[in-house]
Amino acid sequence: MNHPPLSSLLAHGRPPGQALAIRAETPIGFYRFAGDVAAAALRLRAGRSRRAALLCQDSYRFVVGLFGLMHAGVTAVMLPNGQPGTLDALGDTFDLLVDDAFLAGTPATPDALPSLDPTLPALEFFTSGSTGLPKRIVKTLGMLEREVATLDALWGVEMGRGPVFATVSHQHVYGLTFKLLWPLASGRPFACETHELWETLLYRLPTNAVIIASPSHLSRLSGIAPLPVGRRPRGIFSAGAPLSLAAARETADILGTLPTEIFGSTETGAIATRRQRSDNQPWRPLPGITIATDTGGRLRLQSPFLEGMDWFETADLIEQSSDGFRLRGRTDRVAKIEGKRVSLAEIESKLTCSSCVAAAVVAVIPGDTTRLGAVVVPSAAGRETLARIGTFRFSRMLRQALAETQEPAALPRLWRFRDALPDGPMGKSRDADVLALFGDVS
Repeated sequence: MNHPPLSSLLAHGRPPGQALAIRAETPIGFYRFAGDVAAAALRLRAGRSRRAALLCQDSYRFVVGLFGLMHAGVTAVMLPNGQPGTLDALGDTFDLLVDDAFLAGTPATPDALPSLDPTLPALEFFTSGSTGLPKRIVKTLGMLEREVATLDALWGVEMGRGPVFATVSHQHVYGLTFKLLWPLASGRPFACETHELWETLLYRLPTNAVIIASPSHLSRLSGIAPLPVGRRPRGIFSAGAPLSLAAARETADILGTLPTEIFGSTETGAIATRRQRSDNQPWRPLPGITIATDTGGRLRLQSPFLEGMDWFETADLIEQSSDGFRLRGRTDRVAKIEGKRVSLAEIESKLTCSSCVAAAVVAVIPGDTTRLGAVVVPSAAGRETLARIGTFRFSRMLRQALAETQEPAALPRLWRFRDALPDGPMGKSRDADVLALFGDVS
């Protein structure tokens, strides 16, 4: 990577006409980017905000907002989604909302901005914690700079100079790092749109592009005709959860490229990678990352993407081998559903906030598609409502209440209504007893 680090991006500059982003088929050059960031930083400094939630649909405006915040000395608070309940729950963590409308103003003169201090806290993420409460994670720009430098050293030549497209949100660390910061640091343009549908992405896809995707999207390629050789992407990345071998092979058959999987977390950034050519392919740590396990098999690591080199303890259970490691589950109650980190305790807590629910337990239901199932004990008012509207409408009502704070992946798709939860000897719901209630589901 021959470009200056992200902290000096606007101090050193780029050729004015170099494409930084692509909206539809129209390139956006570096000159405009510099002016838009200068305007955003000027407005943010005048507003004297200290912490701003950055929540944009358009990836270009998001990057303008991020660099505008950093150059204004304002911490960027990365909300996991824009649901009204999330804004209410995390409202005390920020004093300003920076969205697409906020960033739609007139650009300023793109004078060179000073280099940023990469050691200062720049971004804060909130992820699902095992207790059900949002977990705050602070990132410096330097942590992200070191990660994108490693990614480019590993795959920069292989991926070429083509544009980057994505099916994943830049609001989460994987999308931010792979779709936006890596292209910015290496001089590749990125698409402003985030494509929910393969049809729209493939319609826009040029030659030699890179796709940043997730297991949930790569598992939905069935029915799409294989791409001709001249339109195949140069590379495909997937993260958020392990991709099935069948989905990896189908991706290679249809898109012409075997996906590169990334294992990591919001806290650690990328940890390991693999390309599945056989069942249960091991994960290999990225350069500079040292892994070990505690006595219970829990993953510990040292990483250059973290501040300091102390051992970081994760909740992932692994089995080490001479060729890497294999995942063996987790020790907490956080699940990966469609690539999203979902706290089962949080879903249970939100359900019991309803006056119609006396108690609830949520479990991951295994199968070809990972789903959440909820066992609910209705309250007295809930029993009356359930008798009046029926199980289908009652479950839709509870899903709608959850949707105020949760992304679609976190909404239970399977429901059971019982007079009591299946308690074990110590008064806690046992996974096997809960799953037995869903035994009729294939």
